[in-house]
Amino acid sequence: MKRRLHIPQNLPPLATVAHGYEYYSRTSSYGMVYLRKKLGDRNASEEVLLNAGFLRSLNMMIRKVLLSPNHSIFAYNTETEGMEYGDLHFKYLNKKDAESEVLHDVFNFVWANDETVYYTVPNEQLRPHKVYAHRLGTDQENDILVYEEPDETVFVDITSTKDMKYITINSNSLASSEIRVVDATHDFTIGKPKLQLIEPRKKGIEYYVDHHDDTFYILTNVDGATNFKLARAPDGQVEKEHWEDVITMEATEKIEDVDVFQNYIVVYGRREGLPMILCHNLETSETHNVDLPEKFCVLQPGTNLDFNTDTFRFSVLSPFAHESTFDYDMDARKLKPVRIQPIHRFDRSKYACTRVHATSHDNKLIPITLIHRKDMQLHGRNPVLMRSYGAYGVSTDPDFRIEHFPLLERGWVIALAHVRGGSELGREWYEEGKVGKKMNSFKDFISVAEYLVSNKVTSPEYLAALGTSAGGLLVGGMLHMRPDLFKAMVLRVPFVDPLSAMLNPDLPLTQVEYPEWGNPSEDPKIYDLIESYSPYDNVSKEQKQPSLYITAGMKDQRVAYWQPLKLIARIRQQQEASSNALVKIDLDRGHFGGGTEQEVRLSEAAEQVAFLISQVQKS
Repeated sequence: MKRRLHIPQNLPPLATVAHGYEYYSRTSSYGMVYLRKKLGDRNASEEVLLNAGFLRSLNMMIRKVLLSPNHSIFAYNTETEGMEYGDLHFKYLNKKDAESEVLHDVFNFVWANDETVYYTVPNEQLRPHKVYAHRLGTDQENDILVYEEPDETVFVDITSTKDMKYITINSNSLASSEIRVVDATHDFTIGKPKLQLIEPRKKGIEYYVDHHDDTFYILTNVDGATNFKLARAPDGQVEKEHWEDVITMEATEKIEDVDVFQNYIVVYGRREGLPMILCHNLETSETHNVDLPEKFCVLQPGTNLDFNTDTFRFSVLSPFAHESTFDYDMDARKLKPVRIQPIHRFDRSKYACTRVHATSHDNKLIPITLIHRKDMQLHGRNPVLMRSYGAYGVSTDPDFRIEHFPLLERGWVIALAHVRGGSELGREWYEEGKVGKKMNSFKDFISVAEYLVSNKVTSPEYLAALGTSAGGLLVGGMLHMRPDLFKAMVLRVPFVDPLSAMLNPDLPLTQVEYPEWGNPSEDPKIYDLIESYSPYDNVSKEQKQPSLYITAGMKDQRVAYWQPLKLIARIRQQQEASSNALVKIDLDRGHFGGGTEQEVRLSEAAEQVAFLISQVQKS
């Protein structure tokens, strides 16, 4: 796998240009190094903004970095592994002898102006619930509480509009939104800022805002726009009755993100489950498609800091290539490759990515993305790794995963199951796989496995599955629903004891996640449903046990380490033949694993790949 990640040493770093500098980063053996260099000066030397290598020995990592609007202060947020919040540091770039400032217990932050930062603070349940304003040069104890969210099912986030005129305070649950905006130039010497409410929260209604000139742009699902639409409202008339449609979606389309520029709005979304980019001209109201370089891929918006530009940057992740970066000229409608880096010693021409469909229990067609050799034969003996997530509307995308290559080169097929609970086919696809309809996710996954077997792509002796977190619940559910279909499973930090977790409101995020899973303390039907698909609550002596490899992190605040430990203990208690049930507990990791350290991530992936090969492809 290390060979596949080989990148030529003379490859220049990708730079973001702003304020007369080019900004870029490098990865060293010790961590990330953030740098900048003056434009137009051949003799200009590199300026190191931050060398994050010192954090490694402290078991810490960088959460976020942001420059002040005038680029004179470099702010960076650190966290101890697994905490998901930490200290916010300020480094003055033009005052080498300036005393550094540090704010504690910061979850997220944004710059309002060159003198003021807004930040959120979490409670004991890891729910960001307070927004503070900090003026540089003052003590944190004097920071002003701008907003506090009392609803235990709602978490608070903050952003700044692209034109830097407003700070947005977003009160979001898994089922609603409520946004307030603050003038980014507010003078705190006259007191607390005035909060302008865009639209009161209403169950089932979500919206997100940005600003351009004298107009708010609102991404929303209001008025039956299940897959979202883009609307606008003038300053001073932001209430819903003044929202005017700008871009609407067809039934098979979905908006996922929006970026606002001086002359254009860029929309990232999906059409028929595949990625798309739309460019909307604000002057002519014309919208055109961007021809993407890949059909099966994942799009990532670039760091497009410049508001007054007709060119934007984005990246493409695909199953057979490193991240590729492109610039798109919206006026000329031309795509320019900035960096395309193929996989080292990998013949892409021998492999293909195809889409097929399985029929689920209720006749719904479940998309399956197959990544495989072009000469794959349908004889039922191909080793297959099924992957899926199926929760929170998170899609299972055909992105770049280094651990797939050792399997593909050994004749494996990677099958991505786009089950309900994700949002590959739009919002309804997500709604059909949550709360009382959660069983659809499991039945869809079973249907995909049955399709692969009945169409002789593989057979149960050669079929493996991998799931992470809520995806670990999906895959783990197969242990009691259809263990006969699988030879081996890898469950990474899996949510395998959902009933106990959802019954305990004091655990991090439990109350926030009631809209996803339901509240078993109040609804007996939800209690029975969660119990029916919970892997831990359904271990029995009669089960045929696939080989298991399970991971957990002692510092994981999202899925407590005791969940996978309880499952493995019950399996070993109930079943004598459990020698192939392995568990690995990392004493230092949180929910997201090895952080930014490539060596750690490669080591973890190598162990899991070795396990799969040893159990499924012994000869």
